[in-house]
Amino acid sequence: MRLGLRLALAASCLLALAAVGGGQEPPARGRIATVPATAELRWPSAAALSRYDGIDGARMKRHVDELVAISRKSRAAGDRQWGRVAGTPSGHEAERWLAGKFREIGLDVRTDQFELRNQALPRSWDVAVSGGGKRLTLASASPIITFPTYMPSAQGDLNLDTVWVGLGMESDFVGKDVRGKAVFVYSVPTPSSLIQSASWMGAVRRAQDKGAAALFIVVAIPGNLSFVSHIQGLSSDRKLPVFTVGLDDGEAVEALNAQAAPVSLQTRVQWRVETPTGLTAANVIGVLPGTSDESIVMISHLDGYFDGANDNAAGVASMLGVAEHFAKRSKDQRRRTMIFVGIPDHHTGDAGGRRLHDTHQDVFARTAVIVNAEHVALAEPVWDRRWGSNDRPSLIRTNTLGASWWGVHGSDRLARIVSDGFAAFGVPTQVEPGGSSGELRAVQWDAPSFYLHNKGVYYHSSADTPEVVPAEGLRTATQAFAKIFDDVNRLDLAELRATPPASARAR
Repeated sequence: MRLGLRLALAASCLLALAAVGGGQEPPARGRIATVPATAELRWPSAAALSRYDGIDGARMKRHVDELVAISRKSRAAGDRQWGRVAGTPSGHEAERWLAGKFREIGLDVRTDQFELRNQALPRSWDVAVSGGGKRLTLASASPIITFPTYMPSAQGDLNLDTVWVGLGMESDFVGKDVRGKAVFVYSVPTPSSLIQSASWMGAVRRAQDKGAAALFIVVAIPGNLSFVSHIQGLSSDRKLPVFTVGLDDGEAVEALNAQAAPVSLQTRVQWRVETPTGLTAANVIGVLPGTSDESIVMISHLDGYFDGANDNAAGVASMLGVAEHFAKRSKDQRRRTMIFVGIPDHHTGDAGGRRLHDTHQDVFARTAVIVNAEHVALAEPVWDRRWGSNDRPSLIRTNTLGASWWGVHGSDRLARIVSDGFAAFGVPTQVEPGGSSGELRAVQWDAPSFYLHNKGVYYHSSADTPEVVPAEGLRTATQAFAKIFDDVNRLDLAELRATPPASARAR
């Protein structure tokens, strides 16, 4: 079949001629399943899983390395907040890279370009603390991911008296006037900077309510990592610059504070944020035709901060592994057309996810399942000291994969298929489903759906490097996805869907 005709057929499958517009929500097609994962991982006989032996973890690890190389070009170009960022040269290069990989596999490929909303991007910043004749430059300091929401202005230069409030509990503020000052809070990650004690113990809200002029959150992960961190509990009504700080830098500030007492430290914080206009990005879509007009859809976001190896080069690599596996089968062995989508802007607004939702309702009406592959393979470290020593704890590498969030929006039969697929290949998950659906959020109710989503210690940090993404973890996650799709293809659409709760039906 000529390429032009193949692409036309693929486009007819992908494009919704009667798109859902104006932000309308389609009827809910499912519910959140409550079937738990297996409490103990189990492995069937090798013969039962032999058809997945050709899935190559080492090949997928090379995909991770190639995406990381794109991120490092951003750093070499001088981008202060570097990585694969939608609308920037690194984001566009990642889109072209994925389109090329899809073509190599033999998929019909198109890119669906769209305009991004105006994005406020931190371009430069500097944090230095002085006192007792010493000056500390905090190299690890980094604006939080929602920095533009809370900053008092797009450009700032403040020189502030400084207060250390420990964990930031109510008693830690007793006798301390923080109004108009820089406040340093020590925060315990649980297990990463996504969920940390400064948020769930209320420290950030207390500091803000008591009038802090700037907030610095010392993330207690060994080393001196930088983070692009989420912080919950802040109010956008009271503006202040908010940064995270690595543990080594934070402890140096605490030591200097103790030495200089009772004289207050001074913190100088400078920042500059720009809001470029007219940026574009594209969903990258690859289609592997099946024998029916029904489909399976797999999505994974391309963007990531720093190297972004697990977040989300690992998810993209797994998606490519699934595509390669099924492309080796003849078309008559694929009950459903498979659609693979790389979404470019998960971290900066998710216009790609919303566009997929708005333009593919005709496809989703005949979709058996949508899956989000996000942060799928992370080696879980332990916090320990070297054997036989009294050293400070550090992150010690292990050969154990970190357990992921998972969840299913669909029937209990679908949930059991997903749970059994992960267990079959030893993919560790929390027993109870839950956590964030991540990039799936815009389309999770458009058809039965599920996700695998790890948020371990290295989340959004400068330590999210290829070294923490094991090839074996990529292999087993991808094998699980492939088995789940095979099992899904044994069921009709009605068996995969669940009746939505009355509250959803009434929307």
